[in-house]
Amino acid sequence: MQSLNIIGAGRLGKTLGRLWQENGVLRVQSIYNRSLESGRAASRFIGAGNAAESLAAMPAADLWLISCIDSEIGAFAQQLAASDLIDHSTLVFHCSGALSSEVLKALKPALTASAHPVHSFAKPETSLETFAGTSVAIEGDPRAGQILSAAFAAIGGEILNIDPSNKSLYHAGSVIASNYLTTLMDLSLQSFAAAGIERDRALRLLAPIVSQTLQNNMTLGPEKSLTGPIARGDIATVSAQVESLAAVDSQLALCYRHLGLACVELARRGPLSDESAAKLIELLSEPTR
Repeated sequence: MQSLNIIGAGRLGKTLGRLWQENGVLRVQSIYNRSLESGRAASRFIGAGNAAESLAAMPAADLWLISCIDSEIGAFAQQLAASDLIDHSTLVFHCSGALSSEVLKALKPALTASAHPVHSFAKPETSLETFAGTSVAIEGDPRAGQILSAAFAAIGGEILNIDPSNKSLYHAGSVIASNYLTTLMDLSLQSFAAAGIERDRALRLLAPIVSQTLQNNMTLGPEKSLTGPIARGDIATVSAQVESLAAVDSQLALCYRHLGLACVELARRGPLSDESAAKLIELLSEPTR
């Protein structure tokens, strides 16, 4: 079994490390985190690996995962390149969705790649149970891609090969569907709160319709899933909602109007008439008073 060192074993690094360790895919050998205690906690979660006080204190390994924040990946690549810990057969990869393997170019002639799991690692304990079926976008050196494809497939990943020049667009799609969905939920809860409906009750209210909407989108696609006042051209209702939100929070109203404009464009692919669309665009484009 090949050895794996992890630089920055946070929620993603801990989850992947444990999945690979428990499934006999890769042997987690050494972990370097911001603090020694954090590294030890990651080691306990993974069930393997020794926490290192510094990068220099880590032993050589077959594979290295740099899973720190995006802005630090290049710097760690430079440090690793300046060490005697890698050679041409070493594979170094990161899991950033926004960056390509180009950020690891200082490590050449080592094998380099990026592998981004389209998964929310908010709670590692949950991710251990739900990771199977996750798509993993991989690009980089062909041999590195083969090795990582096999490693991720062994823990249930579905491999997606991607052009590195499209990483930013690809990642933006993931962000909109995941991070922005979470933000939309918060905006919805703010609106309910302004209406005097407490948070737990609002969440219970939203659960069925949000779940059904998600299912509709996955099976029917957005065009056939859109309902509500914009989809049916109900200008009076949209106008009343804009005014109500503006009276409570101008930022909330601004979000409603901007999302509404995108909603109009989606509705135009359905039965919404050009006349209704034009009126809605005019209404939603007006500055919030």
